[in-house]
Amino acid sequence: MAPTEHIAPERGRPGAAELLKAAVARGDRALDEAGAKALLLAAGIAVPRGIRLTSHEVAAATLSGLRPPFAVKALSTAPLHKSDLGAVELNLTEAQEVSAAVRRIAGRLESAGETASGYLVEEMASPGTEIVIGGLIDPQLGPAVMLGAGGIYAEILKDTSFRLCPIIEADARRMVDELRIAPILKGARGNEGADIEAIVAALMALAGPEGIFTHHAGQIAEFDLNPLIARPDGLTAVDARIVLGAPPAPVVPRGRVDFSRLFRPISIAVVGASASGTTAGNRFIRLLKQTGYAGAIYPIHPKAQEIEGVTAYPDLSATPTGADYAYLTVPAGRVADVLEKAEGRVGFAQVMASADPAVQGEWESDLAELARKQMIRIIGPNCMGTHSPRGRFTFMEGALVEPGSVGIACQSGGLGMDILRRGQELGLRYSGLVTIGNSIDIGPADLVENYMEDPETKVIGLYVEDLRNGERFVELVRQNRGRKPVVVLVGGVTSLGRAAAASHTGAMGGSAATWQALSRQSGVIVTDTLDQFLEQLSLCQNLEPRPETASQGVTLFGNGGGASVLGTDAIDRAGLTLARPSTAAMAELNEIVLPPGASLRNPIDLPASVLKGDEGRITARILDVNRREVKPHATIIHLNLPVIMGYRHIENFLPNLLAAVFGEEEQASEHRVLVLRSDRSEEVDAWRRTFRAEAIRRGVPSFDEVAEAVQALANFQGYELFLADSGDTTRRRQIEGGLRT
Repeated sequence: MAPTEHIAPERGRPGAAELLKAAVARGDRALDEAGAKALLLAAGIAVPRGIRLTSHEVAAATLSGLRPPFAVKALSTAPLHKSDLGAVELNLTEAQEVSAAVRRIAGRLESAGETASGYLVEEMASPGTEIVIGGLIDPQLGPAVMLGAGGIYAEILKDTSFRLCPIIEADARRMVDELRIAPILKGARGNEGADIEAIVAALMALAGPEGIFTHHAGQIAEFDLNPLIARPDGLTAVDARIVLGAPPAPVVPRGRVDFSRLFRPISIAVVGASASGTTAGNRFIRLLKQTGYAGAIYPIHPKAQEIEGVTAYPDLSATPTGADYAYLTVPAGRVADVLEKAEGRVGFAQVMASADPAVQGEWESDLAELARKQMIRIIGPNCMGTHSPRGRFTFMEGALVEPGSVGIACQSGGLGMDILRRGQELGLRYSGLVTIGNSIDIGPADLVENYMEDPETKVIGLYVEDLRNGERFVELVRQNRGRKPVVVLVGGVTSLGRAAAASHTGAMGGSAATWQALSRQSGVIVTDTLDQFLEQLSLCQNLEPRPETASQGVTLFGNGGGASVLGTDAIDRAGLTLARPSTAAMAELNEIVLPPGASLRNPIDLPASVLKGDEGRITARILDVNRREVKPHATIIHLNLPVIMGYRHIENFLPNLLAAVFGEEEQASEHRVLVLRSDRSEEVDAWRRTFRAEAIRRGVPSFDEVAEAVQALANFQGYELFLADSGDTTRRRQIEGGLRT
């Protein structure tokens, strides 16, 4: 190799594909900085002029084409953190200083057990604002790009914004806007700002539809450009780290799944029921009878003639019609034998069992291959069952089979039971719920795709631990464009963090950041707890989005006292605003004569004695003015039931109060949300159940606390903002500006 090689824009330089191919052929774990900057040049991102050295000694003539001051850095195809190792020296002016710096760096690396393949001498970039652009492969969602505040404190400050690849230009601009340093980049306090167009162009060159990372994700495992110096006249990548990896094995899909045989089966086979009547299979057969399933039931048993009063058959091939759906409760060791005898006469087989961890992987692989040969779609293994009101069957005792509009895919059987049990108490009614366990065949994306096209499903809910085909899921929800709300609860989100990552981006990223990126790019609502998940589904089931009024704020109404103060704090923390009554609105409200202690300004805070005024009708008058004159985007009505019930003859005014709270359906021009606060006593909880039942009947979402309602509304408003965008970034900015004002 020549003692020096210039690192500068030149015609005929190899493109990204050639550079990466050569590095992989050499077995490099990373591109050295010179190679990384050559890759950036190929993408049109500016880097400092520099030379590559292979010798410690530097002659003055070697540096004659460069302008001091200089930076010297070690080059390595291992992913080094150069600053931590002392492998960078700055502000050098002469060849002698450069030679001395190279020797010092070599000594530090030797002490750390590392070696350099060469050294890079560069012109130091003009000062500006330091930023970082990086990329990582999220284990669930695929390639993601990050923009953040850069420099040596990047990992400490963590002022970042993430998006999944590919991004569009509007994504790039919003990433800039989301940073805390955005005002500095845009020229705060009269200072000249950075070239925002250059930042946007760099993000697109890396992560846009034709971006380097978009096309070479996998070959590039992680990268960060830190710092990039952002100045009024452009952007320069001062440092670049690109960690290499292997492209992921392609996922071979089995094609789109027709779920009609699962959700409306004409025949169901139950494998594992006993003639003695004690197994999960027996319980399932009893449930089929209890819920009114009208199709054929085929118990499968090698010897029994009859189980639960139904004719039994020795194997799946012996049934009169075959089975649209087979429910397998047998141990793992018997599953393959059962399916081998199906002879293509089963549509879906739901496998409850899970193998010993020592053989789980091999068992699942063999089972998936067997299912492909038998033309059977496998649900599970390691799951609990399917709930289908349209098919009149469920796997859980006590579950209502009343048809609804919420479609669920759940990777936990136990959590699936919680979703059914607790969700129906909130008024959730399901178009279908499938527990999919380890998802060796049918995965979350398959069910999401089905629910998106299912006319009976209005809202999609997903509990996920391992998407399996995450990029397919991302593609589906981005194509959905918010047509149907998708609510996600992610399990294991913290365990997917990358604390030992090889790049700054990897250390600052992780599943939580990338799921939020997906939310911004697709309108998906991401929740943190089961309670939030169910409450969000309830709100999405009952409210139609109104993106055109999203900037009009929220009215908080109730008899809370301190609860109103805490509710106002929650509204502010959630990024919402209180609707501001106009002068005309306040004039009309003030015509309602109220005693001292009542406040008609937002929040509208009334003692319980006022709520019951005119036998509860006064509440209707106030809420009517609020709807007509204040015109909020949403009204949160919180009732402190123990206080209300402290008054005599509540049965005289509660019906009127209920009518006021729910309003006339034809007049509903705002989102109306009910909060029912209780002291948990049986008497108060009985009234709360009465209110909640009426709320369910009226299609009004109800909550136990104001903060829970506020969070659900804030999430829903984020979804509405996504809908408001619809490709019109100007409209979205107007709405967001209204929310902040």
